[in-house]
Amino acid sequence: MELDQLDQQQALLTDSLRKMLEGQWTGFPSLEANVLALDPGVELAPRPPVLESEAGPPAPSGWWADYNPNEGMPRQAYSWSCSACALAWVLRATQLDPNASEQSCIDAIGYPQNINPTYGLMDGSGSQLRRVVGDYGVTTGQAWLNYDTCYATFADTTGMMSGGAWYHWVAVRGQDGGNLWIANSAPGYQGVYDTLTRSQFNALGPFSVVWLLH
Repeated sequence: MELDQLDQQQALLTDSLRKMLEGQWTGFPSLEANVLALDPGVELAPRPPVLESEAGPPAPSGWWADYNPNEGMPRQAYSWSCSACALAWVLRATQLDPNASEQSCIDAIGYPQNINPTYGLMDGSGSQLRRVVGDYGVTTGQAWLNYDTCYATFADTTGMMSGGAWYHWVAVRGQDGGNLWIANSAPGYQGVYDTLTRSQFNALGPFSVVWLLH
């Protein structure tokens, strides 16, 4: 009799492990039902784990939680300062520096060794822009991207980019339909305003793209 009872208990314990692995936590049959069968007097308040498929997207955190893609973009004061304007926009839009301005970013980039009236931003890859963002504790990525990769990148981040044939830096707000939604300190320059289409991207590239990681 005692052996039969032990066999039943062992079977319930084995089945409980299976129910746990299968995610059958409550109801009947379930892990909860097996535990009650083993000890009818136990008081349970089960809180089954949320399955990954049911969890939904994670809540934004860090700078991404404060990101405002609608942050305004003033017109640039100088013909050579577009990169500083793009950087200032990113710092304001992410709340890394709500008071960032064209002039403060010219100073942060480093005038005249890294940015000046003769050449604009000296390193077209954006290394100095990345350095300044990094000073706020945020990691960035950089690459020369095609349109599809660039478009996918800005589905959930912000950053800056410059076209080799455009010689102009803009910040990227995100996506607008099938286009890139940009913060442009020189609206209308070479026919580009608040969005950048695939054909414009291809005509004005290649593009060095800097994006923030989170």
